[in-house]
Amino acid sequence: MSEVKVLVLFGAPGAGKGTVAQHLSENYDVHHFSTGNLLRNEVKVGSDIGLKVQEILGSGGLVGSDIVNEMVQKNISEVVDSERLIVLDGYPRTVDQAQVLDGMLSGALKDRVRVLELSVDDEVVVKRISQRRVCVKCGNTYGPHDKIEVCSCGGDLVRRKDDDEAVVRSRLAQYEKETRPVAAYYGERLLQVSGDGKPEEVAQRVSDALANFRIGKRR
Repeated sequence: MSEVKVLVLFGAPGAGKGTVAQHLSENYDVHHFSTGNLLRNEVKVGSDIGLKVQEILGSGGLVGSDIVNEMVQKNISEVVDSERLIVLDGYPRTVDQAQVLDGMLSGALKDRVRVLELSVDDEVVVKRISQRRVCVKCGNTYGPHDKIEVCSCGGDLVRRKDDDEAVVRSRLAQYEKETRPVAAYYGERLLQVSGDGKPEEVAQRVSDALANFRIGKRR
């Protein structure tokens, strides 16, 4: 098996990808790329991509796959030669995007991409999202088990309006239609682990799964 270079964190909204990403950042040598954070950073630094995003959002539009693909490829190409594992959170969201990822760097990534899917019951997801809080400064999310009032970056924690139950169920339906097929696309490159339980229990399952991918913890 080729050495894994890219790990995709896959799962429904509220499955716990952010918590797992934090576990990976604390215990593994990784470059963690969250699509939302990447977009905000591109806007902040005023890059060509950021200017496009700002214009689209300013007109009330949605950022298309072409821009997201370009942004992800740019960030991957900047760190691909490092020894760190690249962790993608929030990308790919469609089979088309997964195919683009496989074709990046002239197809050199395809055999080095693995996917970790967090499986959580829909009712658990609804409960989690309706109770979660989001940092207004950095975008980190916190669940009911996080007994804090301020993010580690100093930002305030708020509940988003689009985290009410009706909106969450609509997002889950959209996920099943547009994103869930990505799992079938990856086939044997994907491992599924349960996202239920306490964070430390999920973290152990994740570490066991990564060992199957021959990904070891930071020494």
